[in-house]
Amino acid sequence: MMRILLVEDDIHLGEILVRGLFEEGYHVDRAVDGSEAELFNLQRDYRVIILDRMLPDMRGEDLLQKWRQNNCTTPILMLTAMDAVSDRVTGLKAGADDYLCKPFAFAELLARIEVLQRRGSLNTTPLLKAGTLELNPQTRLLTYRERSVILNRLEYELMDAFIRHSGQILSKETLAEQCWQDPWDASDNTIEAQIKNLRKKLRLIDNRAWIKTMRGVGYRLEVE
Repeated sequence: MMRILLVEDDIHLGEILVRGLFEEGYHVDRAVDGSEAELFNLQRDYRVIILDRMLPDMRGEDLLQKWRQNNCTTPILMLTAMDAVSDRVTGLKAGADDYLCKPFAFAELLARIEVLQRRGSLNTTPLLKAGTLELNPQTRLLTYRERSVILNRLEYELMDAFIRHSGQILSKETLAEQCWQDPWDASDNTIEAQIKNLRKKLRLIDNRAWIKTMRGVGYRLEVE
């Protein structure tokens, strides 16, 4: 699944968008304010960010400017109920790639997301690295030197989390929140099974990187 960050404080609208986007094949992380959105943006690579202009703790354009100043190149679609030309110009000048006024048709939102994804795909996606390992976010290929293996979606999400937090212990609760669309679907047995599959694929390409079980605490990626 392609990952989208949705920053929307309207509970009802947010739930509708998350459900609709998931049915269209997107994995959606949802933030309800600017502070939460900043944490999500630091942790993941998103194909598109959908950003509400009016948030409880800050203005959307202020958060947008901050991201752009920190070299965030992710395509950003700004949502707003403010439809004056001056409002749209302000959002675009702050760094938005597109602007959609509320209320809007879901089909139009999907079309705009697709356009932004095509535009964003023209940029080179940086590889995620931990020691000798490289993970390609576009192809889901995990590589060590000349040897590669393709990961399924959940394996990729897990490897993404481990590489971004290399050397840190990640609990099952953390993995469930970061890697599953619905954390309630991630039982202990489900997580353990996915970790087992990921370990097998790691052994196929590099026996100097492994996922260590920290009993009673979680898991940790270790790379020589």
